[in-house]
Amino acid sequence: MTLKGGLNFMQSKTRWWILGTGGTAVVVVLSMAGYLLLAPGPAYVPPQNSPATQPQALTADDVAHAYAQGFETLDPTAAAKVTDDPTAATAALTLVFKNMSNARLTASLAGNAVGDTASMNVDWHSGQLDMAYQVPLKMVQANGKWAVHWTDADIHPELAKGQSLALRTTPGGSSLTDRNGQPMTMDSVPKSVKAGVQQAIGGDLQAVDGHSITIVDATGTDVKTLEQKEGTKKAAYALTIDGTVQAAAQKAVDGVQGAATIVALQASTGEVLGIATNSAFDSGNLSPLTGTFPPGSTIKIVTATAAIEHGLTANSTVNCPNTVHIGPRTIPNEDTLKLGSPPDYATAMHEAFAYSCNTTFAQLAANLGANDLPTAAHQLGLGVDFDIPGMTTNTGRIDAASDEVDRAVDGFGQGTDLVSPFGMAVVAATVHNGHATTPMLLRGQQTTATGQVAAPSAGVLDQVRTMMREVCTVGTARGLASLPGTYGKTGTAEVGDGAAHGWFVGYRNDVAFAVLLPHADSSGPAVNVAGTFLRTIG
Repeated sequence: MTLKGGLNFMQSKTRWWILGTGGTAVVVVLSMAGYLLLAPGPAYVPPQNSPATQPQALTADDVAHAYAQGFETLDPTAAAKVTDDPTAATAALTLVFKNMSNARLTASLAGNAVGDTASMNVDWHSGQLDMAYQVPLKMVQANGKWAVHWTDADIHPELAKGQSLALRTTPGGSSLTDRNGQPMTMDSVPKSVKAGVQQAIGGDLQAVDGHSITIVDATGTDVKTLEQKEGTKKAAYALTIDGTVQAAAQKAVDGVQGAATIVALQASTGEVLGIATNSAFDSGNLSPLTGTFPPGSTIKIVTATAAIEHGLTANSTVNCPNTVHIGPRTIPNEDTLKLGSPPDYATAMHEAFAYSCNTTFAQLAANLGANDLPTAAHQLGLGVDFDIPGMTTNTGRIDAASDEVDRAVDGFGQGTDLVSPFGMAVVAATVHNGHATTPMLLRGQQTTATGQVAAPSAGVLDQVRTMMREVCTVGTARGLASLPGTYGKTGTAEVGDGAAHGWFVGYRNDVAFAVLLPHADSSGPAVNVAGTFLRTIG
């Protein structure tokens, strides 16, 4: 082929370019190889097996560290994936972390892996128990990669195939129990004595649990104990509280809209069985143990005792008109109550007691000596100063009265008489058991009593019991007639211009109690609360 200008093309694979530079033509001849070097094309990609792009292979030391890190962080998946049997390792590690979940764990590689061996430091902590050991790790290579050779001994060197570790806890138990040996917390201690109990026992009820770490087989059965730390018990304290009685008392008062409280003692011993107050009682800053209230007709237990001690009997003839005049004072009965026939309205003392005749007991008290009511009160526990570990109490007081009018109003609970629910529970217990009652809250810690005297004679108390029983069969608490063996006395105590306090005091079986509903306006609600309480405890 001939080009213009007479130039001949020498080879078929030769190309010509004419480059313009200014007005000058430059002829360049390139071979095909030169074209390939200068022509545009895709970017260079090194081969995939190039050392420049391949991640650096993990060393045996890297893998051992990864296993130790996964072990310490309780991550079974992370630890297992660097072993040569991830499935088995995941299952075993998941189980041991579950079995030891209440323990703290630290783990780290002991130095660096040397050749195909490494060692991991492990330390389990629980309470005062500390178990530290080393785990040898065998490193193996497969397909050019390092891995921890999996066996159950990678958890603990003494584990055989299928075995694991387990943390066992032996509860130290509470250092405080109820009368039946059941553990108690401060939340279950009656509110009225919680502060006193805390002070008596130092406030700390939590004993120290014991712990052990054991090897267990696939069924969870202990094979071998590796480490053990015995628990420690503090000095054990037992309250005389009965859980059933306490719960029943609390339920009974919680069912009352207004303020209410129940104090219950074991009648035969004086031990405190339960003390319950509801939120309305608590919000008034009232105390069933130290707070004192006018007793109303419940004080007729004392007046009847004094009268019998001075020659009367339950069958003695007394008078119960609707009103009676003593000195300048006119004393009425509640509503239009009168017993017997006119003109003198004669009746037996036990009947006047059952129907709570104020005019009868005002006359009886007026005819007593100045100190006769306070003496009988002391015999029944009122006015006695008890020093009871775990609780502060005030039973109340009945003052001596030289004036017959003062004695008269004291005789039916509307004078200067002041008693606590605790004090009236002591009275009921004394009537029941026939001897001076010494209350107790903490077993093994004795109560001391100041001003305590011998209880009234059996002959006197037998008659008082008979009268208290009649109250619950035909008298003012006859709503409890269906509860056999219930003894008691109702009381309605006038309080200034406000609604009267309602009382019911008594005992059934071996439980002596006092129920007070401040400002309930009558004794009826207190009788109902007592019935709920007594039916619950059976």
